[in-house]
This record gives sequence, C-alpha cells and structure tokens, in this order.
Amino acid sequence: MSNLIETIKGENFTTISDRVFEHDGCIVDIGCLGWEWTKIFINKKRIIGADPIEDNELDGTELYQGLVGPFNGKIFLNIEKTGIGASSTMVMSESNLKECDMISWKNFCKLYNIDKISILKINIEGGEYPLLNSMDIDDFNKIDQIAVSLHDWINPKWTNLTKSTLNLLEKSGFESTLTCEAFGWYLALKKY
Repeated sequence: MSNLIETIKGENFTTISDRVFEHDGCIVDIGCLGWEWTKIFINKKRIIGADPIEDNELDGTELYQGLVGPFNGKIFLNIEKTGIGASSTMVMSESNLKECDMISWKNFCKLYNIDKISILKINIEGGEYPLLNSMDIDDFNKIDQIAVSLHDWINPKWTNLTKSTLNLLEKSGFESTLTCEAFGWYLALKKY
C-alpha cells in the first residue's frame, strides 16, 4: 500500500505516491522551470526535464531546452517574466515572440532513451491537453504516475478538455484524484 507525499513539503500541488521510490523508472518533468518540483529526486532517480525558459541544468538532471508536445517543429511563445518566475503562452506564429523547438513525446523518449517513467509531471500552461492526447496506450503503459496541472482554472472554456483528458487517463489505466483545486492539479496513478 502506498502513501501520498509532497515533493515540496506543505504544497499540495506536488502530491505524489511514495511508490515512486520503489518503481525503477525515471522522473520526467515537463515544465521544469526552477526544478523545485523535482529537487527531492536528485541523486535518487534519473531526472529529465523540458522547458523552453529554463537554462540551468542542475547536477543530477538532464534538460531539453524546448517544448514537448504533439508534433516536431517550431512554435512561438509569448513569455511573461514576473517577480516569482515566468510563464509562457503557446501561439502558432506572431512577430516579436521567442521561437522555440517542439519535439513530439515519442521523439523525446527516443532522444533520452526513456522506457520506464516513475512520474511524469506536466505543467505547461494549457499544452498538457494536446500533449496527453497525442500519446497512445504504449506511451501510457511506460508511466506509473502522472502529476498534471489541467489549466481550465485559467480558462474555463477548457473544462470539456479537462473532462476528456481525465477520461483518456481512466481509459489508459489510471485513477485520477484532484490534489490541488486552486491550480487544477491531478495525480493519476496506474491501477494494478
């Protein structure tokens, strides 16, 4: 029987199952800006992060400085820096925006030789919907836990996307629990 823990003590958006420490997969942090969410795993698990803004690869981490999404190509981001960090919004094309590389999930896994994932953490400002929906059953079978922020709390028009994504996770063998209502965080655990 597993217990729920937080990767950042006192922050319910970081809730995961402690079975992560028994699972032999790696940690994949999509939207790893600042690495705070995954620091608990440094020197305990292999950590691969992806973020177009993060430029600091910490000891014990591997960084893809770009986006992971539903296709390979270029994307333009509108990046807003704030006093506590940065956020980005994906747009298809506009001038005066930061151009970033996007890699598909399957190519990202090939690039980093990922075959087992203890936790897939996703916080990509609405990009979680196309990313998760681009994955197939073989992709989901590699993953034990998914911690994801579904961003309908920012854009209520995405409520149906959240419902269909949670349904996709259920059909793919996961049981999802809302862990932080304020920021739309869910923990999806593989059912055994």
